Amino acid sequence: MLKNKNMPQRIKPFAPSAYQSGNEKELLLECLESNNWSSFKGATEGWSIKDVGTMTSEEAEHYGPLENRFLGGKFVRKLEGQFASMMGVDYCVSGNSATSCLVMAIGSLNLGPGDEVLVPCMSFNATATAILSYNAIPVFCEVKNDTFCIDPDDAIKKLSERTKAIMVVHLGGNGADMEKVIEIAERNNLFIIEDCAQAPGVKYKNKLLGTLGDVGIFSLTETKNISCGEGGLLITDNKKIAMKSRLIRNHGEGIVEDDWTDEELVNIVGMNYRMTEFQAAVAIPQLNDLHNRNKKRKELTKYLLEGLKGFNEVLIPPEIEHGVDYCCYMLKWKWKPKKDMITRDNLVSEMKKEGIPLSAGYGRMMHENPIFTRSLAYTKGCPFSCQHGKGTLAKYGKGTLPVSENVNKQFIWFKFINPPNTKDDMDDVISAFKKVLRKKPVK
Repeated sequence: MLKNKNMPQRIKPFAPSAYQSGNEKELLLECLESNNWSSFKGATEGWSIKDVGTMTSEEAEHYGPLENRFLGGKFVRKLEGQFASMMGVDYCVSGNSATSCLVMAIGSLNLGPGDEVLVPCMSFNATATAILSYNAIPVFCEVKNDTFCIDPDDAIKKLSERTKAIMVVHLGGNGADMEKVIEIAERNNLFIIEDCAQAPGVKYKNKLLGTLGDVGIFSLTETKNISCGEGGLLITDNKKIAMKSRLIRNHGEGIVEDDWTDEELVNIVGMNYRMTEFQAAVAIPQLNDLHNRNKKRKELTKYLLEGLKGFNEVLIPPEIEHGVDYCCYMLKWKWKPKKDMITRDNLVSEMKKEGIPLSAGYGRMMHENPIFTRSLAYTKGCPFSCQHGKGTLAKYGKGTLPVSENVNKQFIWFKFINPPNTKDDMDDVISAFKKVLRKKPVK
């Protein structure tokens, strides 16, 4: 049936990214009836903490439900073992969120007051606030104008004698230029943290993102490629990082040995970042479906971009970093209108009227947040102007990252690139763009 031209292009909501892939109900019921809903215990019950803490995730997976409880229950250890195997690493440490896993990563690298971490200014706030958790200092870098991931050339300019790590964000399912990042890190003796919240299963030059640095972080929150509502995963091949992450996750201060060195003990402050068995039970079938989910995302992205290629001069899709097997998490265009064309904000508004929920970039990027611009993360000026941070050259606020700020003013985002949405749903997006862009301009 032909649509009335005055009707919106679409009334039906798009499908969210959280949906069942297999036997989630079966595993949830098994977990419920077992009465083992967490199974974590803040003790090793006779086991050597160093043996438990450095056990590979594959080894830990094969103990019984109520064995080895410092590392969690049956489903938590199964999820960790399967993800470690999928990623080709020795260790996976789950958490109750990717934010918690980022905090664990900062702590496990023994970063602390006054240490600087290079980080792109475009990401969810947790990328930067995790750095603050140990009173280290985020030093924000520009993103590349076309890929929207960290610009290695700007990162070089932000290096100082305080710089201890570089955190990359593989934004929107794209990948950072890891070859240059690794070169910078090796030349300056820096740790590399990969925030892969939006890029699970994506490869860079045939290597999985998250495995190229010292530690990789993934998100399982409701909007991500795989989800259990809330949750996160940390991966590494470094047993010291794995052990300290496990200790930070589960009140490790209570089971450390008296003869540990200061380096072994530092940053192990009582926290509870544990994932429940319920969360892990939901995540396992979705993890097993990740390849299929990513394949469908790629198909829908290709179809949508192909349908809109006639607008590529003004509606500019992201450039894909060389060597990246792009899997779109959220499609981020730049809107660069010609003279007398509709403005970015009016385009977003008109598309919403057509039933297409676009958004207009970040309301405020991380370097513009008051905790940075006013140096008020903690009392007494920490970490910016207290004893260890005083004298940092980190700069915050509007105008300090002009390239990224200009990109943000052009952003148009569409997030429903996920299955179970179909090409028919993408047709509505294509038709709505054509309908709006062929109207008389709204200035």
